[in-house]
Amino acid sequence: MAFISKKTRSEFKEYFVTTTLREIESYFDNHDIPFTEHPNDTNYGGQRRTLVENYYVGVDWENPSIIRKVLNVYQDVLNDLADNKNVWNTEQNKVWFDKLSKFLLRDGFEFSNGKLSSVGLIVSFEDLQNATDLLDKTHFQEYIDRIKKSITEDPGLAIGSTKELVESTLKTILNKSKIPFDKNDDVPKLLKSVQKALELVPDDVDDSKKGSDIIKILLSNLSQVVIKLTELRNLYGTGHGKENARKGLNDRHAKLAVGTGITLATFLLETFEYRRLK
Repeated sequence: MAFISKKTRSEFKEYFVTTTLREIESYFDNHDIPFTEHPNDTNYGGQRRTLVENYYVGVDWENPSIIRKVLNVYQDVLNDLADNKNVWNTEQNKVWFDKLSKFLLRDGFEFSNGKLSSVGLIVSFEDLQNATDLLDKTHFQEYIDRIKKSITEDPGLAIGSTKELVESTLKTILNKSKIPFDKNDDVPKLLKSVQKALELVPDDVDDSKKGSDIIKILLSNLSQVVIKLTELRNLYGTGHGKENARKGLNDRHAKLAVGTGITLATFLLETFEYRRLK
């Protein structure tokens, strides 16, 4: 997960100064962010600004799970600013909304449909969903929804679900291509069959083509992506009796695995679609 910059934190603090003490408490308390009073009654330029600092001081700004809580606070703020029904100063709230959204976007978060999400993940999932019209949309949407929800809450589940999505993608391509496979085939073996079906086998690349050596390396690395994703899933993901709490694993690792898996699945589906329509 990207981290929240000091500038973004400061801009939200300045917004909170325009609200009431009760509203500030409500925003932070609703997401279980602890109040930690500064020693010696430190004053940061007023009650509201000091109150925000008393919440900020207890935040570990390098802990992804805590950062998600703060993002939920910011998400609530943006939703309130976007709600024009009970706003006494609509124009001023629009100014704040645009300003705060801009700083969050610089940090890598986009506000859309009432939710703050990583910009990269939005693009990747949309590309996958639009790659072909031959997918069982409901089936794949279940994977996508589970991955999105678990990246922060349960990174191991996100990794496991990504591996399952890649496996389902490979089987879908083989089924649509009418190529038989054994139900017990592992993911690397399924990938080899898909590469052959889609003419993505490195040794089959014409050496006379410009950049053929680079293409061969990239295609060879496809198998490594699948193998390493499977290995990571076996170490940290779901399906092998792993404990839910996995030391050292957080959503940074999940995002890397998810991004890699989704990119691979999208590439294979787009290649399948391209060859189908030739």
